[in-house]
Amino acid sequence: MRLISKSITAALISCAFSAGWAANTIAPQNGNWIISEELGGKPGRGMGIDVQDGVFLMQLYNYNKDGSATFHMATGAVVDNKVDLPLKKYKGGPYFGSGRRDGVEAEDAGNVKIEFTSRTTAIIQLPGEEPKQMQRFNYEGTPEDQWSDPAFVERWAMVAMDADGNPSTTFLADTAIGSQMALVPNMAAGWPYKSSSKFTVHTLDLATPNKHGFMECDYLGSNMEFSCVGEQVDTSSGSAVRKPIKLVMQRSLDDLQGTLTLDGSDTKVMGARVEQTAYAVEENRVVTRAHFRRNSLPEAGTWIINNEITGKAGRGISLDLQKPVGSKHLLFMPIYNYDEKGNATFHIGMATHSPSSVNPSLPAIPVTKYKGGRYLGGPAQDGVEDVYVGPEQITFNTTATGLLQFPKEDPVNFKRFYFGIDQDRIESLVGTWALVPHAGAVKHRILHLKKTSSGVVQDKDAGYTCTVNYWLDLRFVCEPQTVTADQQRIRLGAGFYGAARAILGDGGSLPDSSPELTAIRITDAKGNFVQGGPLYPVDDEGSNPGNGEAAAPTAQIATVSGAVEGGTVTLEGSGKAAAGKRLTYKWTLSSVPAGSKAELASADTINPSFVADKPGSYQITLVVNDGSKESAPAKLTITVMPKDGIRLLRDDDSAASGQALSWPYTASSEISASVACVGGCTNTYKIAQYKLQVNGADYTVANLTATNLTSGSSVAASFEGLSEGQVVTADKPVSFALRSAFTNGKTVNLKFSFTIKETGETFSYTTVFKTN
Repeated sequence: MRLISKSITAALISCAFSAGWAANTIAPQNGNWIISEELGGKPGRGMGIDVQDGVFLMQLYNYNKDGSATFHMATGAVVDNKVDLPLKKYKGGPYFGSGRRDGVEAEDAGNVKIEFTSRTTAIIQLPGEEPKQMQRFNYEGTPEDQWSDPAFVERWAMVAMDADGNPSTTFLADTAIGSQMALVPNMAAGWPYKSSSKFTVHTLDLATPNKHGFMECDYLGSNMEFSCVGEQVDTSSGSAVRKPIKLVMQRSLDDLQGTLTLDGSDTKVMGARVEQTAYAVEENRVVTRAHFRRNSLPEAGTWIINNEITGKAGRGISLDLQKPVGSKHLLFMPIYNYDEKGNATFHIGMATHSPSSVNPSLPAIPVTKYKGGRYLGGPAQDGVEDVYVGPEQITFNTTATGLLQFPKEDPVNFKRFYFGIDQDRIESLVGTWALVPHAGAVKHRILHLKKTSSGVVQDKDAGYTCTVNYWLDLRFVCEPQTVTADQQRIRLGAGFYGAARAILGDGGSLPDSSPELTAIRITDAKGNFVQGGPLYPVDDEGSNPGNGEAAAPTAQIATVSGAVEGGTVTLEGSGKAAAGKRLTYKWTLSSVPAGSKAELASADTINPSFVADKPGSYQITLVVNDGSKESAPAKLTITVMPKDGIRLLRDDDSAASGQALSWPYTASSEISASVACVGGCTNTYKIAQYKLQVNGADYTVANLTATNLTSGSSVAASFEGLSEGQVVTADKPVSFALRSAFTNGKTVNLKFSFTIKETGETFSYTTVFKTN
């Protein structure tokens, strides 16, 4: 994005450091985020968030009051894990096919306030709105009790920390279902989980090939946390020496945190996912179905077209590439740009993008514009597709560079936008780096790089001096003081906030001919952890209440909708517990409809079920236990509709949205609304919103009337989304709204009503209504 010039970036970095960046204990995951209550599967609003060395950048895609798409941006320093910054809109920048256009600031919408509670969660308050929970947009869809896609073996580059929190050594960890892990070529002899359907871990250090860890994992009940227990087997002495080993770990997308227990000592570890491979057996031989290397997968965060970094307002991209379970990688990229009239807008590109070295799938990406979603300070509202703009083409050369072709434009180079550091200067390497080897006979490296008085960046103790030296896709070279078998040249690629590629030596005409390393930036120039902080919240409901005593666990039940008489209802529970504690589940059917004989099956698991043998309300209770404490009961009422029935539900932004309402339905209200309209507004007000949902037979809306009962008034009442004679079918629920024209200070009495033709059920809503 061309909204931050180099001079502005330098000022922000200075501001971040002087404001006490060292007080920040959380480094949020860069990429796309979303307000938790707005994660409903329909077009809405979201934000690209990037925090680099204490500098915060947020691009918010949302809507204007007239329904048109727009975006805002905020940038500044993070202080004590918080930001309080002006949220600005721009105008006049480039649109698709326009060529060079510089935008300017259009308005200040007010301040956005954010407090990060973990690397994946935060509390956000947008201008004109109440504080809300916000979370990293994770669309992998991994089930709560599953580590990753069971069809793949994942390789993690791991870094172990010493007692002072400094990186001390590195190793590799492969994770997969036991039976899938058994297919890995050259798997260590004696793999004990060849038939296991559980997730397993194989730890290895390729520099010491006779030492391996074998572990089988159990889910601990919350926050993607698993406890893996097994043995470390060391055959270097000629006979197998076995030691118990344990790894408690949790992950979010490409990040892993955990505690490794070996020889009675606990060691904190962190990891970065660097490879994903799917194996299968065909004609009695193991084949590779798919293989993804870290270097083929882009670093999540803000990206920008190379020749558009001019220091003036322009356009940018917030990019994510994730792999949903059971399907190919999916690219999600909001594009913040402008329309032909100069108005700020956004488009979204989303499609399969599977850069596997085996059978890749890189189709053109459809780019779509949206409309009608929620505006700042406005009510909950889903957006809809507005205009399909066209396809775009995209390929990635490295984790931080690629080639992009927007609709109506020529292909151009684009790259990860590093605004927290100056990636073209050697000073960007200052900090601590861990280099994890991927080949045998290569030792791990921990480099503590500092800038000396002579302007050189070096680790004197390790004997390495680093300079800018471009070679193919690698940006820096670190030369040893004396070249030996253990001390060789290291070339580093770009990648400051995720795993990046490095090689040992030059090897030949291609980097693939050299031993490969994964480079992970551990701390920045001020000693702050680049990926610091818990992956999930740690508070009075979570891992550590801070008083030395673990808090009681908490239980939650996912909402259930669409339950029908005679069908099986499957429940989904979850909970939070202290770190390392395993949850057990206890479900009960607290109440059932008269005459029901329903019973819970598998009532001690995460996903029990029951057969809804009667229509009506079923109350479910869940209590979780962490072995020492029990949670407060979580309760859920499920409304089961009769066969061939029609239901009326609330469909608004209240906590009661989705609640089933009784027939015949009668309601009334008194509403005095303050409204404002700019541009091409409809000049109507939404009074209430409902949904009709049926099962089995079709139903017909009849006697539909929207009437102004006020004598002499011309204010019109209307239904939106519902019409006389409309047929409601099982595959298409109907959401409808009650609307009125603005009254310009007059009070009117309105009535809305209809009948369900087949059943005679009636709907009646009256309101005393007034607008300014």
